[in-house]
Amino acid sequence: MTNKQKRIQRVVVHREKELDKRVSELGEARAAAERSEDAVAAERERVERAAAEREAMSERAMTAAEWRDANEWLESRKKSEALAAQELERANRQVVSKQGHVLDARRALKGVELYETRLKQEELKVEDRADQRLQDELARSRAGQKRSKA
Repeated sequence: MTNKQKRIQRVVVHREKELDKRVSELGEARAAAERSEDAVAAERERVERAAAEREAMSERAMTAAEWRDANEWLESRKKSEALAAQELERANRQVVSKQGHVLDARRALKGVELYETRLKQEELKVEDRADQRLQDELARSRAGQKRSKA
């Protein structure tokens, strides 16, 4: 293996590690997005439960303080749901970003692999030409020996 091939191979190894790193980051981002989806669903359920409790309270006699507390609780749950939805949106943007990083790393690796393949093909062509020249020289020398004997 020539020095150039060794350098290219080291670059390929580096690009493969980078791709693996990017893929694991994407997996982590997807897991975070999934956790955010679960949080949004849980908050949505809490909002529904708070709304149902407030609705149930409206059917019976209650004080103004109880009604205010129920309204504040419902509003608090809605704000929590909105924050969870914002976190989910941020997590989804992160996933899209990480997907782009994976594609970039994959493209970089493919480019180096393609260069390595072309380099090997070029070296094979050079070796084939050298072999052909050697064969031609051998054939000429044999033909010259046959002529001199004749």
